[in-house]
Amino acid sequence: MNNPLLKKYWFRPMIAFLIVFIPLSGFYCLFEQRALRQSKERALAVAESETSTIRDRFDVIFARDYAMSNLIVADQGNLDGIDAVAENIISEVSQYSGISIKNIAVAPNGIVEKVYPLEGNEGLIGFDFMDETQAGNKEAIEAYKKGQLVVTNPFTLVQGGKGMGGRLPVYLGSGNEKKFWGLVTITLDYDILLQSLNLDSLVHSGYNYKLWYNDENEQPVILKSSKQELSDAVTEEFAINNLRWKLDLEPVNGWYNYVEVIVVFVAIICFAILMAAIQLDKINIQYTNMQLERLAHRDALTSCYSRQYVNTMLVNQRTGRWIDPELKYSMLMVDIDNFKHFNDTFGHEIGDRVITAVAQVLIDNCKLESGDCVIRHGGDEYVVLYNDVTYERFERKAEQILQDVQAIHFEDVSELHVTVSIGGDYYRSPEQSLYYEQIHRADEKLYQAKEQGRNQWCL
Repeated sequence: MNNPLLKKYWFRPMIAFLIVFIPLSGFYCLFEQRALRQSKERALAVAESETSTIRDRFDVIFARDYAMSNLIVADQGNLDGIDAVAENIISEVSQYSGISIKNIAVAPNGIVEKVYPLEGNEGLIGFDFMDETQAGNKEAIEAYKKGQLVVTNPFTLVQGGKGMGGRLPVYLGSGNEKKFWGLVTITLDYDILLQSLNLDSLVHSGYNYKLWYNDENEQPVILKSSKQELSDAVTEEFAINNLRWKLDLEPVNGWYNYVEVIVVFVAIICFAILMAAIQLDKINIQYTNMQLERLAHRDALTSCYSRQYVNTMLVNQRTGRWIDPELKYSMLMVDIDNFKHFNDTFGHEIGDRVITAVAQVLIDNCKLESGDCVIRHGGDEYVVLYNDVTYERFERKAEQILQDVQAIHFEDVSELHVTVSIGGDYYRSPEQSLYYEQIHRADEKLYQAKEQGRNQWCL
């Protein structure tokens, strides 16, 4: 359907689409952001619980360093009862945490004198914790300088494998008499430690993970991670004594359910399109109603509009202005020359055929989709309205109508020759082109064309 109302109100379906799409999309985005925030808060809660468990496990183990230190202080540096206590500590830790202690070492003046168990750790006897060149000794020296427990990050053991250790300085005496005696160290089996943390259970709970820390050069060191890389994880940082570790968590399937997001947005778009289609239908219905209303004002003989159409649909009767302010009508008044002679000579049937033929010529010379229209103004008189036409086209149309009317031919009445006279008024402005003024001026020009001999136009 060629609907000129769509050209005028093309924006209505678009506005309807945007009015539905933008708010619904906005609400859904806000909902998703809130859901994302809650998901990240849940992930942080899981990470906090996990890191708390890890931290507590380390605290319990390295607290045994203090038990060894207290025994040495109580015995004034005598190491006779150390083996029994060390054996008890290793048994307790293994039983209650599943973590294997590689060794417990006692190092008077920083040099290992006793190590438990001795088997497998023979190479540790005589090891100097104060030697800065040895792996893991940096923390021992730091513990000596600070006078407090220092925990190491994972390092390679002298006897092979990897371990983590707690280095605790021991002091004898009190006050000004307090002197450094040596070190007590507990070294854990790092690999078994990682297994005991059971971080892979996080994957079964729906989270990929990464346990890591930054080394002294601020480079990340990964202790353990799931197989899938993390791209948008939440991070929980926690302390193990002097260490700062981090646990990253991210849902296995990501923070967003992209299938759900696509489905929702497709639904929103479809609903918005439906609202736009409803607006489009309204415009088409409006146009259809206009067409039906216009048909109700058609002249039965010629199918041209009637004068009633002008009075009710086009012109404001009170002001004489065109009802649609966007219409810029130039007007032709067309009158069939000597029409009474046709009726008297050939009969009213031929007269009706002449009226119909002229009307068709006028319709053929209109661009109906642009708003042009033909009105049967009287018995043999027509008004042709051209919307937003140039003056040159206005003149051409008047001339073309003359020629096309002259070409009207009835084979059964070959001697019949039809001509018309035309008077016209070109559109000036809304103030100067009121309907009644235009019809008056066009009528004057029509009279002038008649006076000058008919079969001509005068604008």
